[in-house]
Amino acid sequence: MSAVSRPACSRFSRFSWFSLLPLLSLLSPASSLRIPPHDEVAQVARFVAHQCDWASMATVSSHSPLIGRPFSNTFSVSDGPRGSGTGTPYLYLTRMEVSVQDLQVNPASSLSMSLAQTDYCRLQGFDPQSPLCAHIILSGDTVEVHTHTHTGQRPLPA
Repeated sequence: MSAVSRPACSRFSRFSWFSLLPLLSLLSPASSLRIPPHDEVAQVARFVAHQCDWASMATVSSHSPLIGRPFSNTFSVSDGPRGSGTGTPYLYLTRMEVSVQDLQVNPASSLSMSLAQTDYCRLQGFDPQSPLCAHIILSGDTVEVHTHTHTGQRPLPA
């Protein structure tokens, strides 16, 4: 393999669509999180992206024997510092990772996150499969970011 080992910071942009399941917008005594009303779709998506620490990213495989088939992988994700995130998911990636190699061939991907990974659904008594336990699926192109948005610093080469 001739993969370059320099890390890449990526973010999702130019979203084609996203979906989220309905969820209650009530402040629960069991949780201090206030979720936006379900009809404020973009705000709910930003909320979920801010609460989640990991996501599943699906790419179009460029590796045999799965060439052209969907391939999903789990990654740490961040939208910025706790309490002041933007709702835009960022991933710190290396070109040695199989999914990143897929993205170099075809940047189309989808990113899934669920509040089931937080305490919110459990404290509310929601089953992780319940529509009340919101999840989002972002679909679009993953793009490399050359400057760290929050600090203005460039990612360090490996």
